Formats: sequence, structure tokens, C-alpha cells
Amino acid sequence: MLVPSPETQLMKRSASALVALLVFIGVAPAAAQQPYSAIRTGNVVELKDTKADMVVPVVITVGRPWRIVVKGHDLVRNTAASAEAFEAAPGLGGMPPLFPFANRLDQTAFYANGKKYNFDMELGNVRGPIPGTGFVGGYKGWQLVDSKADMDGAQVTVKLDFWRNPTFMKQFPFAHAVTLTYRVSNGTLEVRTRLDNLSTEPMPVVIGYHPIYELPDGNRDDWTVSVDATTHWIEIPQRLPTGETQPIEKFFGSERTAIQLKKYGLIDDVFTDLVRDANGRATMKLMYNGKEVHETLGPKFKTVLL
Repeated sequence: MLVPSPETQLMKRSASALVALLVFIGVAPAAAQQPYSAIRTGNVVELKDTKADMVVPVVITVGRPWRIVVKGHDLVRNTAASAEAFEAAPGLGGMPPLFPFANRLDQTAFYANGKKYNFDMELGNVRGPIPGTGFVGGYKGWQLVDSKADMDGAQVTVKLDFWRNPTFMKQFPFAHAVTLTYRVSNGTLEVRTRLDNLSTEPMPVVIGYHPIYELPDGNRDDWTVSVDATTHWIEIPQRLPTGETQPIEKFFGSERTAIQLKKYGLIDDVFTDLVRDANGRATMKLMYNGKEVHETLGPKFKTVLL
């Protein structure tokens, strides 16, 4: 799960963030043809990268991919038999967006601009007693902005007018809109996130994504992970940060770039102070048997949960 920071971020008028999923699974060259396409069928826009044999069908109304498929392998959890079944009950399939808060809260309320905002638990869309992962993940009110393809990639953009939903505004009374663009190019799925604050006050928000990976080979214990971070947050058993941190080496030892998953029961462990390249991006890698799944975070993402 990816979140911008363990603390609440104050948004001004608008902002954008980036997370990219890069997949390397021994791609064979394809015959000469149009390399990318974005084809709409009903409520689904299928993004295709023929060179990488990558297909990402995005269900418009749910605002997220139903599947992420590379060379016939589903790379994220898919429990639905069809796009229609996914639309009816998306659950944690695809890559759920976590808005307007991706982090766990230590009470059924949040603070912003010197005020306390209590959740209405009778509405049933905020879980308790430790709220987390927001409440828009299964909402079916996203709208298509556009979709297109050219020789460089294929993309689809969807938008959620959060401010139009009275139930949402009851829980989080900050009018805003969320725009997501999913783009495939060169074997990469890139997700761009835009938030437009339409309120008269700064808007508190912690956004994130929750891909649950289906490994293309072996099982979890076979894989290693490389974490581009330097700090580990210490948590209480309820998985809430204590505010204390430690160097990542104290948690993993010297294995930071080749962590054996079978040795660690990682459940929402928090890592920050990301190691970034010249473009401000940090990359986490899953590796096994010559296969790698790369997850790249843009400059505005400050935290990774494993």
C-alpha cells in the first residue's frame, strides 16, 4: 500500500502524485503492428501494450483496473469472473485507491485546521474502531473524462466529483474532485493522481493505493524484496505508529536490497525517507527466478507499507 506520508498532508488548490508499476517478465518481441490501443466496450476501457503483451482493463464506474495482465499472468488480485462481476463487487481486486485517507486513524475522527471532525459511524462507510483505507474504494460513481492511444502509449482518465455525494461530504466535509489517469507504455502501468480542493479551507488528505500482487512464479516464500527506504516506523500491535522510528538496517539487518519474504511477516509495516533517483522517484522491487515486479513512487509519495 502506498501513501504520501504517515501524517496528514494539507492540500491547497490542487496537487498530483505518481505511482508506476513496472513489470519485467521476459517480454518477447511482437510483430510489427500498432503498439498501443485503448478500446472501450460498455463500462470498460481496455488499455493494451502489444510489445510487452500487457493488458489493463479499467472499469470506468469503479475508477480502477479490473486486472493487470502481463504475458497471460494476473499480477494483482482478481476474484471476479468478469468485468461486470467486478463492477458489482470490486472488493480489494485490481488496485484500490485509498481516499480521502489511506492511513490508520487512532479514533473515529480526524483533525484539520484546528477543528475535530467526528465520523458518523451509523452511515456504515467508515470502519471502526481504527478507521483506515478511506471509503471510496468500492464507489461506482466515477465518470470517463477521455481515453486515447498513440505510438507512445495508451491511457484512460476517470474522475470522481467527491463533493456531489452527500454521504461522502457528511464524513469528510471538504469539497474536492479526484482525477486518475491510467497509462500503459513500454511495459509500464503509470497512475497519475490529481486532487482539486474546491473548499474554502486547506484540505487534509492522505492518498494511497493498495495493490495485492499475484506473483507470476513460485510462492511468497520464494521471493525477495528490495526496499528503497532508510527508516522503519515502530508500531503497536494494532498497527498504529508510536511516533518512534529506527534505521531500516535495525529491522532488516544488512538485507535491505534482498529481503527474504519468508523471514518476515510483513503486515502494513511503515517505511519512509525513500531513496530517490534524479527524478525524485523511489523503486521497490519483488524478485524471483529472473522475474521482477517494480513499483515506482513519484516525488509526492513519501511512505510505503509492506
